[in-house]
Amino acid sequence: MTTTTTAPTRALEVWAEAQRLRVALLAPPTAAVPPSSLGGLDQVRRLAEGLAERGHQVALIGAGLGGITTGTYQAVDTDPVGGQRVGAEIAERLHAERAGKVLERLGGADVVSDHTRTGWQSAGGQCPHVLTVQTSYRPVVELWEPMPRTPAHVGWVAVSEHQQRNAPDMPWAEVIHPGIPVGKHPLPASHAGPCVYLGPLLERHGAGLALEAAHRAGRPIVLAGTQQCPRAIAYTEVELRPRLADDDELLETVSPQERWELLASACCLVAPLHPQVPYSLEVVEAMAYGTPVVTMVGTVGAELVSHGLSGLVVSDPVLLPEAIGKAERLDPARVRAHAISRYDDRGMVSAYEWLLTRLIGVAANGAQGRHAPQPIRPTAGRPDRQGGGWAAGRDGDGQTVRRMRASRRPPERPG
Repeated sequence: MTTTTTAPTRALEVWAEAQRLRVALLAPPTAAVPPSSLGGLDQVRRLAEGLAERGHQVALIGAGLGGITTGTYQAVDTDPVGGQRVGAEIAERLHAERAGKVLERLGGADVVSDHTRTGWQSAGGQCPHVLTVQTSYRPVVELWEPMPRTPAHVGWVAVSEHQQRNAPDMPWAEVIHPGIPVGKHPLPASHAGPCVYLGPLLERHGAGLALEAAHRAGRPIVLAGTQQCPRAIAYTEVELRPRLADDDELLETVSPQERWELLASACCLVAPLHPQVPYSLEVVEAMAYGTPVVTMVGTVGAELVSHGLSGLVVSDPVLLPEAIGKAERLDPARVRAHAISRYDDRGMVSAYEWLLTRLIGVAANGAQGRHAPQPIRPTAGRPDRQGGGWAAGRDGDGQTVRRMRASRRPPERPG
């Protein structure tokens, strides 16, 4: 087997020795996380499809799968609420218990890639001893929680370096950017539409900043909400709606299709973003359409956007209006090329494939007495610039890690 890569020697050895993986993917219940949102069923399903296409045995365990049928991987619906309407917290707890039972029944999984918020466990508290790595899609303030109780939970996958820096003492296994099917977001003929803000209609997320910046730049703007809550409704009616110009539009909620149509036609996406937001699908989807993004230093936008190529990153809100004007002059084809190189879901699949292979290799060494498996320590690993893939991450295999310090006081809750 010939491989050309910049991976560490140890990584190449693990990769060369690996056999076909038996992977269980845990998706969050659709009653708790909308399928098209960050970390939702659609994203986990694409990961399942990608791994299965590469010859791995994959079981997708979810709740409310909507009758997914596939001949390439197994899909198991835990149906935790029996079609009844329940709160997200109850749906997640029931799904965690039933997912554990499914894993016991399936047996033989090499590794579990857990994309739920609660982790998994059986109703009786007896879990099969299977290697588990969990991806966190939540703001860092919500990570100040006990480690899941699964016996072989070896660490977390961060969705951005920004998230990792905000919680350097978490046992991060790797940084993997969530990918999207860039090919399904075609480059439009023009971007002659208004500016777009797409996110929670809240002050802390920058909705008011985006509105003011567009007005100062002399551009109309569409404010499109993604998260309905009493605070968003109050802020919309008291602060945003009275300030709308004649050409502006305010949409309290939008469907995925409406979101994509807005991004495809926009002259730019104005994304101030909350500092604790770990990732932004809206930013990535905008760039897939060739739509430039204007964002802020100190947010994940500064990591996702290539300044001067796929958008502009400014250090102060007063610079947003000027950046809007400059962003409109960027080449949409180059904006899209940046999205293809870093955020296509094929890169995400490659990153998870390598990570899971590496974890299994470390565990196999431990079983043979060479090195006992252990939770992965904080790492300075970062996504590869050519596709959101893996970098030279360091783990419990005895390799060097760069340790970082963090305040023990939980940060301010976003929203």
